[in-house]
Amino acid sequence: MIFPSADVVQSYLWLVLLCAVLYLLWFVTTTGTRYWQCVRVPYIEGRPLVGNFFEAVLMRKSMFDLMDELYVHERVRDSALFGISKLITPTLVLRDPELIKQVLIKDAAFFCNRAMSTDPHGDPIGYYNLLMIKNPAWKQLRSYLTPSLSLSKIKQMYRLLDQVSS
Repeated sequence: MIFPSADVVQSYLWLVLLCAVLYLLWFVTTTGTRYWQCVRVPYIEGRPLVGNFFEAVLMRKSMFDLMDELYVHERVRDSALFGISKLITPTLVLRDPELIKQVLIKDAAFFCNRAMSTDPHGDPIGYYNLLMIKNPAWKQLRSYLTPSLSLSKIKQMYRLLDQVSS
């Protein structure tokens, strides 16, 4: 019986290790897209590692312009929600006004941490934006702002804005 030499075994071991690392890298970088396939949500195919934000990473487009393009993409035009890959993280985008209302009003306590946020020391004004702040400061700011946004106060503000603008 002929046994392979140690050099041959070592070279095959390196080849197997390289293949395993490449497979693991592919597996991790395509997690976002594969997730939407598994849960059967309409999605826009993204690139490995950067997802749907390739042009934003290269600074060819702003994040908001890119999200606008994704929002009107022909593949998800008729769906109430769709999935994208934000780098390697699967992200759900809502399109239906009733779903948005459900998340932002009724289930707001469960969706209080935003994807984009700023540092309170580096950007103190932007940090206290209700759409970008994280919990527990979000809860405190929301409880502070909610009474000032009641229907009667908004009606009073509308009259004031109407007088000032004319």
